[in-house]
Amino acid sequence: MQFKRLDFVSLKMDSYEKKICTKDFLSYSKNSMLFFYDFNCIHLEYKPAHVKWFPTTIKFPFPKNKNFAKLISPFTWVIFFGTFLFLSVIICIIYRPKVCLTEVTWVAAVFGIARKIGLCKKFIYCTGDWLANQGNKGLLSRLANNYLFVFMDYIAFTTCDLVVSESKLANEARERYWGRQLSRTIHHLLPPPVEVYPNAIPDTRTNICFLGQVREDSGLDLILPLLPELHRDIGAKLKIIGPPSIERTLIEETVESLGLKNFVELYDFLPLSELEEVLKDCFCGINLIKDEESFTCLATCGKLIQYLQMKMPILASNNNGIVDVIEENNLGIIIETKASVITSSIRKLHKDQKNYTTNIIKYAEKNPYLSIKDYLKIIEK
Repeated sequence: MQFKRLDFVSLKMDSYEKKICTKDFLSYSKNSMLFFYDFNCIHLEYKPAHVKWFPTTIKFPFPKNKNFAKLISPFTWVIFFGTFLFLSVIICIIYRPKVCLTEVTWVAAVFGIARKIGLCKKFIYCTGDWLANQGNKGLLSRLANNYLFVFMDYIAFTTCDLVVSESKLANEARERYWGRQLSRTIHHLLPPPVEVYPNAIPDTRTNICFLGQVREDSGLDLILPLLPELHRDIGAKLKIIGPPSIERTLIEETVESLGLKNFVELYDFLPLSELEEVLKDCFCGINLIKDEESFTCLATCGKLIQYLQMKMPILASNNNGIVDVIEENNLGIIIETKASVITSSIRKLHKDQKNYTTNIIKYAEKNPYLSIKDYLKIIEK
């Protein structure tokens, strides 16, 4: 049976770019398959009518019990990575897409090989991470990040038509590792584009937000003891929004042991429609990275863009990937991760939140998104 060829295929994180990317990709061609993945599954957001058999949801087998999850983690991670690889291989073989785009390194390697053997005409690799610095992690994490990621990333970089880089720091780390530039055509998304959510209200707001996956170096342990004082002074609570993890469980246990349940609101990973509603009363978003060797120090974290989309200024440590952008455009406050500095900075963000909102709107107007058609023009040049 001969299947109709697709014009476009993408697989991206279900995050701040979902709305604008979906609209842009479908304006390019309705003959497209658009996948988005979160921490639980891969969603087929859109498919053309001639694709009839493809599953709309592919779930990952991550058990909720943390002890059992730790025990079988090698098997679940093999299934996790294997799912991405199998999905992308099937799409390329059956539907031979003309244009492929992804930010998932494992999928990018498949798309790159598909381009080389004629199953894909053009391939765009969107990247912002360099994970090969996980020296203090467990064996499985070191294997996945220091070796498998590096190998797959190399294939993607050397076989794509265009690299859309969200972090110059990450790309510099990659080039130091290999000792050379891997791709001839790189477009750097710096300063990063922002599309402000129309439902993000500009009125005075009272709460603080941490969005994303809790890690050991997320800095939440620094801000938790400060919450009673901040709540007394400005009425602030901390909203923690993200997927379950061992580190997240430890934070929840800390909240319980310190008697902070009245000052913390806990949410799982939320779809964008619900996320906007939960975030609309937050006046700042935090990103306090304690580990100087964390890969997130090099990246333009998606949470930072999502904070700005909700007109929230950023409170960030001085080792994140867009310190210069935040400071030059007055989009928040960059600090050392010390309790006294955190408290005074949060008070300032709360007091001046309307000014920060104005700065964020001006920044968004100056830094709009490029479309898929723009990327294809860059390739043609």
